[in-house]
Amino acid sequence: MRWRQDKGVFWAITVIAVLALVFGFAQYKQVKHLRIRSEVARQRAIFNLISHVENIEGNLAKARVSSTLAQQSSFLTACWSHSQAAQENISLMGMTTVDLSGVQKFVAQVGDYSMVLSQKLARGDTVTQSEWQELARLETSVKDLARALAETGISASTAKSPQTGARSFILGIESLLLLAPSSDEAWFRGFSEIESLIQSVPSPAYDGPFSDRSLASKFLANPGPQISPDKAKAVALGFLNPEEQFGSIRVENVDGGIPACLVTGKRADGSEVSISVAKAGGAVLWAMDQRSRVTATVDIETARRAAREFLASKGMESLVETGWRKSGNPPNRAVFVFAATSNLTANARATPVILYPDLVKVEVALDTGEVIGFDQTAYLTNHRSRDLKAPMVSMEEAEKVLKPDLEKARNPRLAIIPLVSAREVMAWEFQVAHQGTTYLIYINAMTGKEEMVLQMVIDDTGSLTM
Repeated sequence: MRWRQDKGVFWAITVIAVLALVFGFAQYKQVKHLRIRSEVARQRAIFNLISHVENIEGNLAKARVSSTLAQQSSFLTACWSHSQAAQENISLMGMTTVDLSGVQKFVAQVGDYSMVLSQKLARGDTVTQSEWQELARLETSVKDLARALAETGISASTAKSPQTGARSFILGIESLLLLAPSSDEAWFRGFSEIESLIQSVPSPAYDGPFSDRSLASKFLANPGPQISPDKAKAVALGFLNPEEQFGSIRVENVDGGIPACLVTGKRADGSEVSISVAKAGGAVLWAMDQRSRVTATVDIETARRAAREFLASKGMESLVETGWRKSGNPPNRAVFVFAATSNLTANARATPVILYPDLVKVEVALDTGEVIGFDQTAYLTNHRSRDLKAPMVSMEEAEKVLKPDLEKARNPRLAIIPLVSAREVMAWEFQVAHQGTTYLIYINAMTGKEEMVLQMVIDDTGSLTM
């Protein structure tokens, strides 16, 4: 009888041990799969970043050697377009332990400066010799950045020494139990060196939204009282998904134009959620869920509804959508852009005005339909009470500025738009079509001058302007 009892206990322990091993192996496979997906997404973003930086370099060179104003303007505008794409890929790399703000700022300033010169040429103004020399200096720095990015990619790919067999399984179980990060040392070392390299590059002197002078003056439009790190932590954890529990949470101080607390929650699978909370007032600047995404199953309208409902839950239901785009390869996320509005009262009538500087971005996962990203930095730094004056140029007068062969796609509307010179103007926004392409043309509502022309790219991946 005693032997039978011992035998029963032995088999029970054996079954439990086997089940534990099976569960552990399943968890290991799942974590490994998520890490592989995350690494693939990171490498794709880095590859795209290198491609766009190299294109910036090439277009800068072409702009400097081109002999016609139209070609120079075209190449400089292309630099700006690749700069926008490069910045997006920097944000998709998910390197939370390396500060890439310097790289992002540099890429933004190169694109910004290129657009300033492009618009100068479009107005018929002359680009000075010193401005061409500044462009040549930036071209050299972009070339150095492209080379450093390529070397980092090569170093990271050759530094990997994958384990196989039982050793791989043991290491995987150890990393699962200890929640150890994946082997990112080569990436982090390379990008730390790149960040140091960029910090030594002087910024171009010009007037634009990403110039040092403009960035230094970017403060909260309506700051509130200072909050404690504990309060910032509570605000952050209750923002995206209040019900979620994290394995660990850290709170870090972030200095700059907007001092903030960066709250990062880490899950058991190693993915993280980062939320930046302004110290002055406790508003969330941005939030990002860095978990890898799988194949999209949610349609755009459902994702749009989720974004609107999220904004409504934050008391921002009055915002209007101004554009959207899918991201990821294949696309498994959607970013919706919203702008604030205000009312202009004239002749006893209230006319709505779109406030384009006051933007909010909401990102929705197309595999689950949940909100995984949020950014209201532009809104918090620009949204204020504006003294809106009645237009001196009527809609009909503004329409006469347009070429007669343009086809209006919708009714014009008033908007506050930011200019490259970091000024704001009120303009009539006309959405027009010409030879199958859609454009947004902005006519100054006070002077009747054409201020800006943007081309709209509308397809199944989004509605973007360039």
